Amino acid sequence: MKATIVSHSPVLEGESEQIYLFGFVLESESGAPPYREAVSLRTARVLVAHLEDGNAFVEMLRVIVATDAANYNSLIGRKFDDQKEWSKVVPLAHHRLTN
Repeated sequence: MKATIVSHSPVLEGESEQIYLFGFVLESESGAPPYREAVSLRTARVLVAHLEDGNAFVEMLRVIVATDAANYNSLIGRKFDDQKEWSKVVPLAHHRLTN
C-alpha cells in the first residue's frame, strides 16, 4: 500500500487548528481503485494514539501530527509505502474516518 498527502486546507480565522484537513490518497499494489479521503488534525491525533505502527497510513498520520503548522506545505506530495495487505488497512481507515 502507498499513502500520499495531496492537500491541506487551512482553518478559517477563529477556528480551532484541530479541524485543519489533510487530503490523502491510498493506493493498492493490487490495482484496486485509489481511495481518496481527508483527515482532520484532531482525528489524526486520535488515530495515532490508538493504532499500531507498521503501515503507510499510520506512518502518514504520525508525520502529519508531528509536523509544525508552519511546515504543512512541505507535506504535499509526501509518499509513504509499505507491504501491508490493502484489505486489512482500508476498512479500518474508512471505519475510523466515517464514525
